[in-house]
Amino acid sequence: MVKREFLNHNGSLMLVKVQLAAGFKGEVDQHPEEQLSYIEKGKLEFYVNGEKRILVEGDTQYIPSNVKHQVHVLEECVILDIFTPIRQDLVESQ
Repeated sequence: MVKREFLNHNGSLMLVKVQLAAGFKGEVDQHPEEQLSYIEKGKLEFYVNGEKRILVEGDTQYIPSNVKHQVHVLEECVILDIFTPIRQDLVESQ
């Protein structure tokens, strides 16, 4: 389960709150926007450019432009994702 809440998108920044259920395995993702993820709650494996990190509450993960990444949720998660520039594909999907 993935639930997105668009908190703000102005100028060249976008803030999205993402809730992910335990056991969720995301598809490999890649986009031209830079991304910074803050783990508000939970625990997950974050793969960025083939490197695995375990992230827990309070951790952050930077994802450069056009770098492949993927998540495996170990415990229910709430993530705050910041994108620059704004991800138009997400805005259009809301």
